[in-house]
Amino acid sequence: MDKQQFLNHVEKAYDASSQQPENVFLFKLFDFNFTYDDEKRTCTITCQVTEPMLNPSGIVHGGIYTYITDTAMGHLNFRYKDAPYVSLELKTSYFKASNTGTIIATARYVKEGYKVSFMECEVKNEKGELMCATNGTFYRFEKK
Repeated sequence: MDKQQFLNHVEKAYDASSQQPENVFLFKLFDFNFTYDDEKRTCTITCQVTEPMLNPSGIVHGGIYTYITDTAMGHLNFRYKDAPYVSLELKTSYFKASNTGTIIATARYVKEGYKVSFMECEVKNEKGELMCATNGTFYRFEKK
């Protein structure tokens, strides 16, 4: 992607963004595609690996993986909870590096509570290979 293509992409993401679930600027910038399985109670985010996601070693930055997993788990809460939840703790384990292809992050509940929920999210590539797994603890955040 050359500079002008990148700037056009940023402008398009900015114009399409809002502070609503699934429409935050970075979600648009990374072209996150959200899907939900109401029977399994999962949230899946799919996106292509792009150059802005790469670290200086030329592979997807670990923070990108953690960002997409945090987002998938957070949106699972948006889908099924009646109040917002915030991440208290995240632990990501990395298994495989990549610099191309598709990222598929699927979040699910491990233990669903009213005030605190325990969740996990696996990230796989288009071949089904496990790239990383994140465990998260989420807290019910009620505005006062």
